[in-house]
Amino acid sequence: MFHSRYSTRTPFVFVHGFGAGVGLWALNIDSACKQRPLYAFDLLGFGRSSRPTFPKNPAAVEDQFVYSIERWREELKLDKMILVGHSFGGYLVSSYALKYPDRVKKLVLVDPWGFPEKPSNFESRIPLIVRIIANIVLSTTGTMLAVLRAAGPYGPDLLKKARADLQEKYSDLFD
Repeated sequence: MFHSRYSTRTPFVFVHGFGAGVGLWALNIDSACKQRPLYAFDLLGFGRSSRPTFPKNPAAVEDQFVYSIERWREELKLDKMILVGHSFGGYLVSSYALKYPDRVKKLVLVDPWGFPEKPSNFESRIPLIVRIIANIVLSTTGTMLAVLRAAGPYGPDLLKKARADLQEKYSDLFD
């Protein structure tokens, strides 16, 4: 994937955003790996990665993601990295850099963001039957993305209805 003459340089590590996968970087890989080694992986619960059960506490979830990135780094025996994070990936690599600053040579944030609070009327926007099904799927899988996957072709419409606030904020990204 990269030229061997660059194998001693600090590698790029690309971390995708929420609801995405490693394929997000497809158009950037060829040009980026001409400069140095490049790694990209699917975050836990995204793309083709495993589907772990996440804790209910947001700080504990963040810690789980950050720890998974550190374990990945240890497995590959990387000393330092140039972390490139998009969207939620930008949030996570920032958290990683705060916890493991000695492992990060540079940090590149591409449209980073966190998660806004749920709107106060969040539950009322979702029909009762959808909430019941979502709770059943959540109780067995532990992740909202599993609910969207289980909804099949209706997943995008479900997300648009449940989080209309995101559609308003990022209207240029939605149909």
